[in-house]
Amino acid sequence: EKLAQQLGFKAPKGLAIPFGVMKSAIQGSDFQSALKGLEAALSKNADVEAAAQAVRAAIDKLSVPNSILSEIQSGLPGAERVAVRSSANSEDLEKVSGAGLHDSVLGVDIKDQSKLQQAILQVWGSMFTLRAVQSRYAAKMPLYDGIAMGVLIQPMVSLSGHAYAFIAFSKDAVAKNDKAVYIEMCIGLGETLASANEPGTPYRLVVQKDPPHEVQIASLGSFSNGLEDLPSGLQHVRVDYSKERLSTDKDYLLQIARDVAKVAIGIEKGYGAAMDMEGVVLERGSGREIHLVQARPIVG
Repeated sequence: EKLAQQLGFKAPKGLAIPFGVMKSAIQGSDFQSALKGLEAALSKNADVEAAAQAVRAAIDKLSVPNSILSEIQSGLPGAERVAVRSSANSEDLEKVSGAGLHDSVLGVDIKDQSKLQQAILQVWGSMFTLRAVQSRYAAKMPLYDGIAMGVLIQPMVSLSGHAYAFIAFSKDAVAKNDKAVYIEMCIGLGETLASANEPGTPYRLVVQKDPPHEVQIASLGSFSNGLEDLPSGLQHVRVDYSKERLSTDKDYLLQIARDVAKVAIGIEKGYGAAMDMEGVVLERGSGREIHLVQARPIVG
């Protein structure tokens, strides 16, 4: 909160489900049997995907303690829809990034306990997606012993038709340049950036840290669709780039890049380390808001 006040960005208040809750809730013979099947499949390199799916199916049949669901609802009284985000202790390590391996679920109706439970179980189960399992196996990490998934619950940060999701690295790791900030941005919410299923590319921007903060436009956005948080729920909406200001107004794009980079530089200074951030720019009638939903040290 102190950094947010100093740098002029917003950070949504949220609640965390600790690692231990998953460990106590994910129990039972079906889960244990499926887990043993996955261990056997990995050792034999035989049909690992089907075995991993069996573990996720076993988790889907379990439940989240009612006390946890009620605490979430009472702890975020003004929220209507929330983002249910993954945070595993097997990711963001010194030599293992793990970014994008696990699920986050957006637009969950916090007033509906069944939907909230389903989202939490999906996040827990995503520890056993094929990519996540293979990543831990390749890194010689345990399959489950000592591995756990925490969950972060945050109110949705969105504004239909006026939201730009971004990821920002406070150093350009691709070019190995610690004097520049690297940004990727898309129209709508951030799942478009995280998903490998949406055809197209993000806006790619490199901002120099030193004044006058020159901006290099490496690419313009071309994702066919943007994910919008509409009153009826999340929807993929076709993007018309001929009418999209990020593509038609260069000065506008450059200023947004500088505004995001200012936050990234400040976060790096505040933590004393190069940082990887996720957030959303909202263009309200009252002015621009930069919301930071996640920040972690750059790894790898």
